[in-house]
Amino acid sequence: MSATRRGTHPPAPSLQGGGEGAFTFRRRNRRAEVLLPLPAGRGPGGGFLAALAVLLSLSAARAQPPEVRAAVEGAPKQVALSGSARLTLVVEGPTPLRVELPKQLLTADANAIWGIRPDRDEAKVVPLGGGRERWSRTYRLTPFPPVEGPAAGKRAVGFSPVTVNGQPVTLPTVEIEVTSAVGSAAVPPHGIVGVEDPPPPPVDTQPSSLPWFAAVVGAAVLVLVAVAALRKPRAKPVPPYEEAVATLTSLLAAGSPGAAEVEQVAAVLRTYVERTFGIPATRLTTAELLAAARQGGRAGEQADALGLLLDACDRAKFAGDVPDADGCRRLVRAALDWLDDLRRAAGPR
Repeated sequence: MSATRRGTHPPAPSLQGGGEGAFTFRRRNRRAEVLLPLPAGRGPGGGFLAALAVLLSLSAARAQPPEVRAAVEGAPKQVALSGSARLTLVVEGPTPLRVELPKQLLTADANAIWGIRPDRDEAKVVPLGGGRERWSRTYRLTPFPPVEGPAAGKRAVGFSPVTVNGQPVTLPTVEIEVTSAVGSAAVPPHGIVGVEDPPPPPVDTQPSSLPWFAAVVGAAVLVLVAVAALRKPRAKPVPPYEEAVATLTSLLAAGSPGAAEVEQVAAVLRTYVERTFGIPATRLTTAELLAAARQGGRAGEQADALGLLLDACDRAKFAGDVPDADGCRRLVRAALDWLDDLRRAAGPR
């Protein structure tokens, strides 16, 4: 404590620093100036700095982007070369969740060996609570036969980035093993369903006025039909192999083959199998036909090659995956080679 003389002005209040709790100020107490220490952490500007630190921490917390989760759910481990698989793309993020898909959903490498199409018409968005939503859409994935290399083996399914609330998000890549078996071996072929007999015509309760006239006319018509059938020369049936080769050769001469020619290739192969081996190929699915061919013995040796040809035709018909003109011609030549290989392996009938 220091005293001052009366009538003199005390020095102006000042701040002195020297360590924690060492800030002091001079307070005028009637005739004396007293130096009082300030409590630690409560010096001038201390409250302002603490409030500034709190505001900065809140701003930093608000500036952090909300978490977005992208996943691929339901992808199988295996799929047959002629089959397809379902998988679901899932994105979870803050409300409102806006997901924009690229024009080409698969990457360039994956798009060369996989085909993908929506399995449902629209995407589904459901709330999760806590200001978050879940977007999902189911797709059907179909493997393509590779241009080079083995058809069976593990294949990667990579996705192009999607835009979520204006920011690009990458979906995880999944691996699916493609088996060389065509169709599902666990599904036995369905039995051939016979054609039901038509219902009997209604009975006419009114007697005919001229029954004898109808009988005479009917007998005369039957006689004329029998005579015409006996006089008409019967055309010699064309063997199945020659008929199939002639039809496929005419397809090669087409100026610009397309979807119609690919569908005709499948019809020629199915008709040939039906006429040669007695398998109702024109009324069976591809998987049922191949299963019946393997059980038949002679056609089973070339069943896998037949499955690849029919699978390419099915994709062109049902999935719209129609090859170009050169691809159509390669498909026709492959069908001709299959007929020749089968004939050499089984021998002429």
